[in-house]
Amino acid sequence: MDKYNIRLISKIIFSLITRIFLCIILLFSDPLSLQFKCLCVIIFCIPWIRFFMNDTDRKNIDLYLSYKLLFLTTPVLYGLIITKIFEWYHFTFITQLILFFLPFIVGLFVKLKTKDIPNNTQNILQTMSFYSIPFFLAVNVCFDFSKPSSKGYLIIDKTSSIEEKYDSEGSYETTIYEFKAIPKEKMNPITFWMDISATKHSGLHPKAEILTHKVFLTIENKKYEILTSKTNLFKKIKDSDYLHTYQLREYTKPVVIHVKRTIYTKFEKGNYLDIETYSGLFGIGWTYYHWKHKA
Repeated sequence: MDKYNIRLISKIIFSLITRIFLCIILLFSDPLSLQFKCLCVIIFCIPWIRFFMNDTDRKNIDLYLSYKLLFLTTPVLYGLIITKIFEWYHFTFITQLILFFLPFIVGLFVKLKTKDIPNNTQNILQTMSFYSIPFFLAVNVCFDFSKPSSKGYLIIDKTSSIEEKYDSEGSYETTIYEFKAIPKEKMNPITFWMDISATKHSGLHPKAEILTHKVFLTIENKKYEILTSKTNLFKKIKDSDYLHTYQLREYTKPVVIHVKRTIYTKFEKGNYLDIETYSGLFGIGWTYYHWKHKA
């Protein structure tokens, strides 16, 4: 094997390693970071740079098995990247399927309909059929400078359940992933002490200092959780009634947030969850889920 061929194969192997390395970094990058923006542009430009360099050499490098292996990595990496990007969008399942398989259809069409054009040109068209959709959706995210609507939560529980659904083709099972969370503005309700009449609330034990289970009390249509009580304070009212002092905290009913499986696995009970909804650079709305451990 001559020096030219060795140098060419070395370039192919280097390109393969570089492509995999960059895509792995992209998978773990924050979509709002400068790193993510630069990676999107670099990864999209690499196949074009390689195309013009190969075209200038006027060599049919497609004869090398190494280059064919390099081309085969495109759909694999495409699957990883498009799965990550779909996390940010609220596409229906049918839409996701169409977007996922469309590049394969276009790539096959290019292969069948462009037999009279050079192999390098066929390869760049097939490669771009995989790159275009992720690049478009990624640019819609990473170059979106609109002001988001933000909501913060504290996750207090997470559950998954199997639900049976029906459509025109029959029934099928789907898994529902849910977070039970407290809105950020209601995370720390103020506690206070109040004298409670035993006649009006006969179910309360007047001498319990620390309650072993949660007990709730409704006052003026507001629900409160009883935290503790003072046994040293006992006030007689008439002959049959008394007052007892309880420490109360307004009860906040948790909201249920439906999420995708990938988001469900990333967050745990006790995490703070921020959900930011953006309008998108091209008008395609997307949602960013980020979190931090409870302090």
